[in-house]
Amino acid sequence: MNIAKKLMIAAAIPAFAFAAAAQAPAAKPAAKAPAAKAAAKAPAAKAAVKPAEPKAPAAKPAPKKTLAETLSFLPEVLAEGKGMKITKQDFIKELSTQIPEGALGQLPAQQLKPLIKNLVNGMVDREIVFSLAQKNGYKPSAKLVRDEFDKMLKQLPKDKLQVLESQLKLQNKTIDSYKNEISADPMAQKAAAFSKYLKEKIEPQSKVTDADVEKFYRENQENFKVPEEITASHILIRPNIPAGKENDKAATAKADAEALAKAKALLAQLKQGADFGALAEKESACPSGKSAKGSLGKFSPGMMVPEFDKAAFALKKGEMSDVVKTQFGYHIIKVTDKKAGGYEPLDKVKGDVRNYLVAKKTDEQLKALVEKTRKDLGLKVADF
Repeated sequence: MNIAKKLMIAAAIPAFAFAAAAQAPAAKPAAKAPAAKAAAKAPAAKAAVKPAEPKAPAAKPAPKKTLAETLSFLPEVLAEGKGMKITKQDFIKELSTQIPEGALGQLPAQQLKPLIKNLVNGMVDREIVFSLAQKNGYKPSAKLVRDEFDKMLKQLPKDKLQVLESQLKLQNKTIDSYKNEISADPMAQKAAAFSKYLKEKIEPQSKVTDADVEKFYRENQENFKVPEEITASHILIRPNIPAGKENDKAATAKADAEALAKAKALLAQLKQGADFGALAEKESACPSGKSAKGSLGKFSPGMMVPEFDKAAFALKKGEMSDVVKTQFGYHIIKVTDKKAGGYEPLDKVKGDVRNYLVAKKTDEQLKALVEKTRKDLGLKVADF
């Protein structure tokens, strides 16, 4: 993510970073000791068992820590320089509007402190670029937010605009009411001023030539690789194992043999001219049978289980497979379209490459400007 995006996200002190940290994998349970394993496998004793002691009432969960309690390790002043000071109170006040009470208290210290350091530095950088925007004449205002919002709406494709309207409707809001709401938010006003400053003053300095675009394209060919793609349908016959017989080898073998025989009989009908879609709708155990006459749509290598994948991509357009076995049962596959893999032509991706390179250069310029401003301000960020 480039620095401009980081700063715009930091304008709201996001829960995104917190969510990522909170999703770290939980520790695996400790393995049982050999003695415990042996005891678990031992046959139950025939003698009478002593009645179990009554269970003690479950302990009440500890009360959730407040944000202030969780962040008690922070110093009173988090960052200070010429004309800028961010206090612990400022930080907690802003963070409390973004993260649920008690949520950070669930993180271990080794995850919490690096997260808070990142958020503090994000807040510092955000305040720096907001001040730079204002020094260059980009003053925060409700009108600016409304204007930027209107520009964004005009650029939205119709389908995405409808999605936005639907999401707002769930909150009993309209686009106009939401625009009025955010235009009154001081943080949104500062962010809009920064966005305009970035587009009008920093981005125009990020010159990218046709030669730059072509060079990047040639040196990063793998980024433009297009995988082979097929459109296919299938009929799935799943072994019908009686309930409770899942571990019965004879029952599962019988069900498997019946499924295979049925799949072979259907294949014979298809070879004699039966309609694939009609048979899929009638016989397939896959939901695609009823919903789409067996069609699975378009897919690329690796999107299906290996046995299905191998058989499907070995077929030519219009060809049908023999019976293919996978973990789901027996399949008959028909490929209805096939496109070879290759590379997107330069003409098709030129605009995307140019936008990427402009954003990269803008990011580098802004990062250098932020670092210079930090030094000019003599800014010191507390260590904790």
